[in-house]
Amino acid sequence: MFAGPACAQTARAPEDAVALRIVTFNAQLLSAPRVSPGQLDKYRSDLGRKQHLERVADLIETLKPDIFNLVEVTSAEAVVQLVAILREKGLADYRGFHVDSHETFTAGDVAVIARFSPDIVERASIRSIYSTADDPTWRQNFTFPNREGGTGSGTTSLDRNSIYYFTVAGHKLGFLGLHLRSNPQDAYANAKRSGEAEVARRAVRAEIVARGYLPIVLGDLNDYDADVPDRDPARGASTTVIRDLKDFDPDRPGAELVNVAEKIVRVADRYTSHWDRNENNAHDGDDAYTMIDHILLPRELMPFVTRVFISHAVSLDTSDHYPVVVDLQLPRRAAQ
Repeated sequence: MFAGPACAQTARAPEDAVALRIVTFNAQLLSAPRVSPGQLDKYRSDLGRKQHLERVADLIETLKPDIFNLVEVTSAEAVVQLVAILREKGLADYRGFHVDSHETFTAGDVAVIARFSPDIVERASIRSIYSTADDPTWRQNFTFPNREGGTGSGTTSLDRNSIYYFTVAGHKLGFLGLHLRSNPQDAYANAKRSGEAEVARRAVRAEIVARGYLPIVLGDLNDYDADVPDRDPARGASTTVIRDLKDFDPDRPGAELVNVAEKIVRVADRYTSHWDRNENNAHDGDDAYTMIDHILLPRELMPFVTRVFISHAVSLDTSDHYPVVVDLQLPRRAAQ
């Protein structure tokens, strides 16, 4: 299936501008042959896993991202093999960076594939935020309506995330790749995701902004943006997760981040996931197509956005998600 990209031309690039393409994609349990760190598999055979890696490599070859936020990759081995395929294709400038998540059921990590090396921060190319302790910074309490009609409570950290940094054309960019709790129709999931969002806001302030980087929050956020109409009008936001992530600094007026999807002119193109209701690996009339993957850019970068689209040229044997793509033309800045 292929749907042409809807895009917006929003800026004229300066003559000395540097092109930067950022992509986020949930590859749906991308695994290496003979490596099963989690309890769920998209493909259990080595052949199926190899073909899955090949198709994701094909997607990277087609989209040519500079920074590719890879959600639901299950091991470092899968990242290594994906990069090896890219090099076999002659794409030798791509490098992969992986950090283990703290969610063991799916073992779905958030990695990055990039054309250049990230900045080294805390002696690492990529890190993850997590705490199991009674930690007011990296854990958040939440409440939810329980099945008995009362109120339950829980605590959460960021089970699936990564933080990495790049300096591009003198611009210091700090990325928080997220995979938040799924199922925006469930009260417990919504409460946990809201708690995760609070931890993420702290991470943006403490780990990105405080280090002098502009924050970019991206990934499978598993929620809807009330400010950007979805393709499916029935899928309204029942939480403030996206709005809270965009307004990560309560001491500043207004939201600091913008959902790049607002630049997609055609509302019918605003979907990043396919819920295959009957699991028949086909597109049926009652399937749901919704926008739950997002790239949130700082307002300072929005004038440099030249194009935004969601690539729907992805088959269900690769993933039930579609990549979000944003192109920027960054004017060169003096090193700081």
